[in-house]
Amino acid sequence: MANAFALLRVLATTPGRPVGVTRLAAAVGIPKTTAHRLLEQLSAEGAVERHAGKWRIGTGILELSGFDPSSMLAATARLRLEALSLATGATLFLHRFTNGELDTVCHAFGAQVGLHVSVEQQHASACHPESAIWRALETGWLSAEYGRVRAECNCIALPFSVSGTDTADVAVLSLARPTSHELESLKRPLERVATLIGSDLRNATR
Repeated sequence: MANAFALLRVLATTPGRPVGVTRLAAAVGIPKTTAHRLLEQLSAEGAVERHAGKWRIGTGILELSGFDPSSMLAATARLRLEALSLATGATLFLHRFTNGELDTVCHAFGAQVGLHVSVEQQHASACHPESAIWRALETGWLSAEYGRVRAECNCIALPFSVSGTDTADVAVLSLARPTSHELESLKRPLERVATLIGSDLRNATR
């Protein structure tokens, strides 16, 4: 039992990088065959996972620790949303869609939008049934909404997989801008940010 916990402690110190059994055995001070047997037993319980011939902490441990997938997604995405918002003056929302429910993961309120729409109104608009977010979820593609939810703003939204947290989940990244500012030039940056968030998340959970 002590050796199994020792293996878990070593893996916990390298959450972003899977570790080979030889290195794990050496770190714990046990034979390689013993380490392999213990890892297989831990794997059966979901405590560790094999990845490309190496080992990492499994989802079973994350569940026991009360890990919230949205927390990792928020930590991964927040700075990227803030950077795009600062550069464009747009408001960005990242939502997670799970079991039919839309949950706000993080957001960045833009200076341009704030001149026309309050923070509370921006939250409500993002989840409105006619918002670009719901259209994006329905179509699976980047979708746009021009002044339908609020006459002052246009919005684009892009769905993407967040398989690093839960394979059944989809995230939606949305961007709103006042109707007085064009929106087309921000479609590519929005796609780029979504790609980067997905990549960051996969790297963080490897």
